[in-house]
Amino acid sequence: MLATMNGCVVIPVALPLGSLWTAYTQSNAMGQIIVLIQIVMSVVVWSIMVGKWQELRAMTRIARRFRKVFDGSGTALDIFFQQRRSDNPMALIYQAACEKLVRTLHPDARDAVLGRAAGGVERALNARDLALVKGATEQALAEQLGRIEYGMNLLATGSTSAPLIGLLGTVWGLLDAFQSMSSGGSAMLADVAPGISSAMLTTVVGLLVAIPSGIGYNTLLGHIRTLSIELDGFTDELLGRLACEYQGRDV
Repeated sequence: MLATMNGCVVIPVALPLGSLWTAYTQSNAMGQIIVLIQIVMSVVVWSIMVGKWQELRAMTRIARRFRKVFDGSGTALDIFFQQRRSDNPMALIYQAACEKLVRTLHPDARDAVLGRAAGGVERALNARDLALVKGATEQALAEQLGRIEYGMNLLATGSTSAPLIGLLGTVWGLLDAFQSMSSGGSAMLADVAPGISSAMLTTVVGLLVAIPSGIGYNTLLGHIRTLSIELDGFTDELLGRLACEYQGRDV
C-alpha cells in the first residue's frame, strides 16, 4: 500500500543493504579484498570531490574580487606597489608579471618604473622586454592552471578504474562458481546462485563508486574551465595594459 504525505504519494524504497552484506560474507577472499579496495577508493574520491569543490569556490570568489580591484586601479602597478599579497591564482599571475616588469625596467627605483626616471627620461618597454614579461606571465598562468587542476587525474582514475576492478572481481567469482559447480557435479541453480550473487557484488560496488565520481568529475571540470577562461582573459588584459602603459620603441 502506498502511503500519502501532504497529498503526495510516497513510494517506500529500501536499499538492499542486507543482500549486499550477505553477498560480501559469502564472497571468497579475492572478492572481499576487491570490495575493501573499492570502499577505500570511494572514500578517496569523495574526499577529493568535496575538497576540490570548496577550493574552486574559494578561488573563484577571491579571483573575481581581485579582478574588480584591478579594473578599478589607476595604473597596472598600483596594487603591486601596495604590497597586497594573496594566494589566489589571479593575484599570483599579476604578481609574477609585475615583478618581472619591475626587474626589467628598473630593479631599484619605483619612480623609474612608473615612468619617471632621473633627469626626466622616461623608461619604456621595448619588444624584447615585453617578450620577457609576457613569458613570465604565461609561465605563471600555466602554473596556476596546473594548480587548479591538481587532483583531477586521481578523480578520473577512480571513476574509470572502479567498475573495471569490479568487473575483475565478478569474472573471478564466476570462475570460482563454475569451477565449484563442475567439481561438485551439480547444475542446480540453488547450488550456484550464492556464488554468482557474491561475484556480482564487486560490480555493484564498482558502479556505486564510479557513478557519483563521474558526475562529480564532470561538474568540477566545468568549474575549472570557467575559472581557466577567467584567468586567460585576465592575463590578456594585464599584458595589454602593461604594453599600453610601458611599451616604447625598440632600442
